[in-house]
Amino acid sequence: MVRVIALGRAAFGAALAVKTTEMLRLMVRNEEPAGSLFLFARVVGIRDLVLGVGTLAATFGDESDTRRWATTCLASDVADTIAGAAASRYVGRGGAAAAALASLPFVAGGAWSLRGLPKG
Repeated sequence: MVRVIALGRAAFGAALAVKTTEMLRLMVRNEEPAGSLFLFARVVGIRDLVLGVGTLAATFGDESDTRRWATTCLASDVADTIAGAAASRYVGRGGAAAAALASLPFVAGGAWSLRGLPKG
């Protein structure tokens, strides 16, 4: 399961980093994909690409490395969920709820996949 999540994260990150404009048009329909939004989305894409590739590479090595990378990804997803939930002042309640809910499947998948790894 860790590999599946890592591949998904890397693929999403690559798409967001390389096809930023197209991805933003799909994800944020009420904003022009330019300026700070474009830069922010590309940075997030690069972050997810690096986390995904690092986690995937770790799955072919030591289990403690896999656990470390998977835990780092989970921490990132939890932080994204909290940040989304706390953003109502900037994006309204509905926007904040949508942002928080978008991260929850990754939190659940990350937590579930960590449970399946041997404790080191």
